[in-house]
Formats: sequence, structure tokens, C-alpha cells
Amino acid sequence: MRSARSLVADPRVFDAVVAALMGALVLGAYITSYAYVIQPNRIDAVANVGYGIVLAAWLAATAILFAGFGAGLRAGKPWDRALPDGYIGSLGAALIFGAAWIVDNGYWAKGVVGPDAVGLDALLTPPRLIEMAAAAVMVSGPLRAAARRGETTAGVVTLLSASLLLSVLTFALQFVHPLIDPWASAQYAVPAGTPSWVGKNVGVAALLAQSLILAGAGLLLNSGFKLRPGSLTFVFTVHGLLVTITKLHVSYVPVLFITGLAADAWIAWSARRPGRPSASLCAVIGGAFALAYMGRILFDGTVWGGSLWSGAVLACIMLCWLMGRLLRAGLPAAMVAPLIPAMPVAVEIRNEIRWTRDPASTVRPQLVRAALDDLGTPEALGRSPLGGLPGVAQGSGSAAANLRAVLVDVISELAASSQPRDAEAGRLLLDYYVKKVGSHEVIMERLHLSRPTFYRRLQRGFQLVAERIDEMSEFAGSVPVAR
Repeated sequence: MRSARSLVADPRVFDAVVAALMGALVLGAYITSYAYVIQPNRIDAVANVGYGIVLAAWLAATAILFAGFGAGLRAGKPWDRALPDGYIGSLGAALIFGAAWIVDNGYWAKGVVGPDAVGLDALLTPPRLIEMAAAAVMVSGPLRAAARRGETTAGVVTLLSASLLLSVLTFALQFVHPLIDPWASAQYAVPAGTPSWVGKNVGVAALLAQSLILAGAGLLLNSGFKLRPGSLTFVFTVHGLLVTITKLHVSYVPVLFITGLAADAWIAWSARRPGRPSASLCAVIGGAFALAYMGRILFDGTVWGGSLWSGAVLACIMLCWLMGRLLRAGLPAAMVAPLIPAMPVAVEIRNEIRWTRDPASTVRPQLVRAALDDLGTPEALGRSPLGGLPGVAQGSGSAAANLRAVLVDVISELAASSQPRDAEAGRLLLDYYVKKVGSHEVIMERLHLSRPTFYRRLQRGFQLVAERIDEMSEFAGSVPVAR
């Protein structure tokens, strides 16, 4: 228990241990998948090795999570804070994974699935779908933890967690992956009697699906963290090494390596401009993946005509660009418009938004509003610039937990103000953001406010919260803290 307590005390060490175990779990799953592919009608020694690795990794991870949970409870922490931020969900997912594993064994033992079941009949059984969903939550634990701690730069463990999450998604969709089944290749062993249009349909669908998944993963990481050079190359290459195990198509790993290089190069080039690339990054990832893949296919020869494969590449670029436009990540939309005209005078925007002490700045109330919008989303709240201010960042708690506590305290204090307008503003924020009583209209009726008065009080509340945070930061910066 003492070793578990020391492990939990250092969240980054905890992240590394969990990520290593989750890496073993995903590796074991792909080894099992390989065994099913090479011997589809029987379970051989390779499959038993894969199952053993998965089971051992799950048992070890569950034991560590339970030990850390117990150590946190013994230290007097509430149950939802007993583990480092992001890992209560991982513990719950580990328990669900174990229950689904037991049901899965019963599924096969009772003959619900035939002993000769292969392909999708074996992959997409209800228990195995639950196992894959639980595994996705478990492997993303270090990624969630880094976001909730407010880390701005993605470390190796965070990137590994993202790569494993990507690999779990791909495991569930391995039946439409162009690196597993290269339908466009002239050397691919197409089952006898398969019409040519089937290979073209499935091949193009696989290329589009995996391009979108890769682009989404790149967008998620680039919007949530500052990426060092080579970050996406690492994520995509690790993913490629895992996914090509299924049919030992190791020669296709450079496809993902090139995709990562192109994405990292685009991020580095885009750093000269304000903001972070979204739609353009997605288009680069999708286009690089499709081009590198078709280049590899053309090296061996292809059964696709030039019009088809060039059209498939263009379709990947267009769809990924469209996804980036529709799912633009990063700052909430409510913050974007007010920040644009204020950029030259209020705050410098390159790769992040910074807090300013200028009371006339439009940035201040917008950052407060964004933090309140994210009050129920620790991953997003932990990335708020407010979390790093003196007086807010304190103790060993996460940035998200500290900032939430400060915001709730400030709003509660404001609601108890002796000034009627300030008290109305505080009660408005308390009901809408903290208690979540209802919509704007419900709060208007509850507080007997007209629509213009409601929005005036809302803006006044943001300003007052910003002023109070400034006072706390100034006091924390001037008074030495006892250690």
C-alpha cells in the first residue's frame, strides 16, 4: 500500500506505468487478431499467447488502479479524487472489461457463437464490442490525465496514450483498413470468385475511413496540446507497427511514418501564423496518407485505374478538410469572434490565449465565460489559462479541480453580495453554470429579469469574476506561502 501511495503521489510516473500496461494489452489484442487471421478455424499457441498478454496486462492495470484507489481513500481523499484525475473512469472501465471478458468466455462456451466463427462473426459480438469500448477508456487514461492537469505540451506518455487509443479504434474497424487488406494491390490475394467491384468498393471505403480517423486524431492532439516536432510521426508510426501485426504487412508502416512527417511539417510551418491549423491539418493528414498508400501500392502494381486511385486520394483530402471545418477544435466558438478585433491591442495570440490584467480587454470576460462553459468538462477546463494564475494553481490537485473550486467560491461569494446588482449577477451565474437549473429563459423567469437586464447582469458577472481572480492572483503573488 505504501508503494501504491507513492505511485499515486507522482501522477506522471503513474501515467507511465498505466501507459506501458495498456501498450501490452493492445499488443496482445493484435497478436490474437493475427492468430485468428493465419488460423481462422482454430485457436493455436499464438492466440493463447495473445490472450495471455491481454489478461496479464488487464490484471496488472486493475490491481494498480485498485491499490491506488485504496491508498487515496486511506489518505482521506473523497472517492472521486482518490486516484489522479482521469483514472476513476479507467478503473470503472477495467471492471467493465473484466465482466465483459467473463461473458465473452460464456458466449463461446455455451455455443452462442459457433466454434468455427471467423471474421466479423468473431470480432463484433456484443461482449467483445464492450471490451473494445472499455479498452478505449482505459488506454486513454494518461491522455485525459494530462489534459485535466492542464499540461500544454504533449509528452511521450501522452502521445503513446493517444496512439493506443487510435489503435483500439482501428482494432474495432480492422475489417476496413487499407494496411490490413490492400484491395488496390495487384499482389493482394483476393478470395476466389470475388467480383472486382467488391474490392474497389471496400478498398475506397477503407481508405476514406482510415484517413478520417487519422485526421481526427491529429486534430484532437493539435487542438488540445502544443506538439513538439515529431509528435504525430511518433503517434502514427506506433499505430502502424501495431495495426500491421494483423497480417504482418510491415512494409506498409512507412505509409504512416510519411503521414506523420507531413503532419508535423505542416504544424511547424503553420506556427508562423496566429492560431492552430485545423481544416488544413486534416487535409494534409488525409492527403499524405492516401498519397503515401497509393505510392506504396503502385510500387507493387495496382488493379485500380489511374482515374479511380487519383479520385480516391482527392476524396480523402476533401472529406478530411470538410471534417476539420465542421469539427474545428480548440477554443469555444463564443471566444473566437471577440478575440479577432482585440488581437493587436489586447493579447498576443500565437499558439495560446493569455490572461491580461487590462480591465478594458474583451479577453478577460471571454476567458471566464469559456471556463464556466467547461465547468463540467475537466479535460477542457484544465487547459484554461486561468488555471495557471497565482492563487488558482495551488497544492497537488489538478488545474481543473483547483480552477473549478475557485470559480464556484467566487460565484458563491458574489451571490451573497450586499450590492443588489452584483448579487443578481452572482445568482445568475450560480444557477446557470454551477447548479445548471435550466436555460437562459428559465433563469430569467426564476430571477424575474427582463432579457436586456439578464444579459447585462451576465456580462457584469463575468467582469466581476475576472476582477476577483485578479485580486486573488495579486494577493498570492505578494504574500509568501508557507511550505
